[in-house]
Amino acid sequence: MSWVTWRQHRLEGAWTLAIGALLAAAIAFVAYELHVASCGAIANDYCFSDDIGGKIAQGLARFNLYQYGLVVLPALTGAFIGCPLVAREIENGTHRLAWTQGVTRLRWLVVKMTLVFVPVLVIPAVVGILEAVLINQMGSRPNHWAVFDQHAPMTVASTLFALALGVAVGAVIGRSIPAMAVTLVLFVIVRIGLAELGRPNYVAPVAFTTHDLNTFSSPPVGFPDAWWVDQASQYDAGGHLLSSGFKYSTQAAYAVQHYQPGDRFWQFQTIESAILTVLAAAFIGFAIYWVTRRVS
Repeated sequence: MSWVTWRQHRLEGAWTLAIGALLAAAIAFVAYELHVASCGAIANDYCFSDDIGGKIAQGLARFNLYQYGLVVLPALTGAFIGCPLVAREIENGTHRLAWTQGVTRLRWLVVKMTLVFVPVLVIPAVVGILEAVLINQMGSRPNHWAVFDQHAPMTVASTLFALALGVAVGAVIGRSIPAMAVTLVLFVIVRIGLAELGRPNYVAPVAFTTHDLNTFSSPPVGFPDAWWVDQASQYDAGGHLLSSGFKYSTQAAYAVQHYQPGDRFWQFQTIESAILTVLAAAFIGFAIYWVTRRVS
């Protein structure tokens, strides 16, 4: 069973390992160049030396290839590894051969998922940790919120969710290519939905209030590690809303803007990772039910 699974998915595994290794190398290299550069204290910006290594790292940082890769890789993993795990077997009819060799449906699916999921999840774990190291090289109070999805444990939870979603969709559709397309669409919907609707509301934000409107800027200065969840709103002396955003009112008495402090970052990481893990468990459970009860 293990050998057959390896033979079926060795090509996808090789591509995943190669791409993951390139991402890890790029992140580690940029982090190292930031560490050795003698630019003094920096915050939320890149600073490299003028040698060849610094120039290469500057090019990688400018195009953000490693950051884009960390966002795209989980979706591609779910589509190109999760979906064919079951869909290709059903499409080719090879699942029936395994079931007639004394292997139960449950064992067949659990072994396949275990042998594929565990090695694949090591890659986003390593890359996500390296990304956190990279951000920590950007000053004493770096802003991790801007690259929220690119840290471990989020990289691991997102990849696990994508794999589970791919397996479930592939089991239902039974054809690899349509299952890949559906998986990508559903993955994007869930991830954007959590980021836009769920994440800002995990914990009530803190309100920043100021009556000094002459020097007020949006976002306010002095909070380098904060996530500002809305635009500044201006109120008159009676507490009535006058305007929000970048339009300033001469009648305003004070301004309010809400933010999530930097010390809540890992709390939010834990919450969203837990949500994705629970969703992944639900899809795995559904895939087990579908394969053991509905697939013929």
